[in-house]
Amino acid sequence: MREKKLTLWLLGLVLALCAALAGLVLLQSSRLRALRENTPAAISSAQEDAPVSIAPEDSAHLTEAFGLTPAGTDETKGTATAEISLRLWEDQMDAAVKLLIEAGEKTVSIPLERSANRTYTAPVTLALPDRQSGENAPVSLTVEVEDSGVFSREWLGEYPNALFMTATLRADLKEGGMTYVRKSLPTPGVGLMRMNRECRLSVLDGDESVAVKNAAFRVYCNGKLVKSLPAAEDETGRNLYGPKAWDNALVCRNGDRVILTFSCTGEDGRFYEFQLETAYITHEQGDVTSRLMPPAVS
Repeated sequence: MREKKLTLWLLGLVLALCAALAGLVLLQSSRLRALRENTPAAISSAQEDAPVSIAPEDSAHLTEAFGLTPAGTDETKGTATAEISLRLWEDQMDAAVKLLIEAGEKTVSIPLERSANRTYTAPVTLALPDRQSGENAPVSLTVEVEDSGVFSREWLGEYPNALFMTATLRADLKEGGMTYVRKSLPTPGVGLMRMNRECRLSVLDGDESVAVKNAAFRVYCNGKLVKSLPAAEDETGRNLYGPKAWDNALVCRNGDRVILTFSCTGEDGRFYEFQLETAYITHEQGDVTSRLMPPAVS
């Protein structure tokens, strides 16, 4: 009889423990579900509590074109002013578009005004490199589009200093520069990025093409310069530059970001580097996107 009571007591204890454990599991599940429901999908905006959609690196770009027109320098203040202009792939009438400029430890937000031709513009003034101290603050540019409380951003690029604000030259890419070729290589997700032999480019000052020296195409992979390829003036066109014959294939892997630039020395003796195209390599493709930007100047 005593053994039967002991057995029933142990069974009751086991059932109580199981019930307590089940309650704990249900409580934790409820907490996790509430946490997921109250966690924002993405957070990377200057405005807290605002939903943010950052375009992934393999998605379409927000910006179709970006350019500037120098408006002069102030030697006393050591600044340069330029009219910034950009166009979006998908123009949104009610969207608020801003240019975020990170220069050194400062970040400023410049609202852009939409014109009738779908171009967003604003005057921008930046501090030039200090000639006496030699201080060179890098300048990073990001475009931000806010539509119905949702923020999207696209990083445009970084310049070593603000001298790009004084550049009057621009690149005119006649034929595309890069082509991505998938290969059945032993390593999965590997392909080749090739420089097109038909690529042709001219450098313009206003509407006139100008002669340049030390012309070269440069290929960057994940921010590192991996190839510098000499360019030659095309025999069929004045001041028209194209690639020389070379083994120019660059092995690419999933996740790589490839950038093609054109560098030269202008008639003013300054060094210019124009960003021409970008490509983000995924498992299936390496789509090349034209991205003509104001040149870096040194």
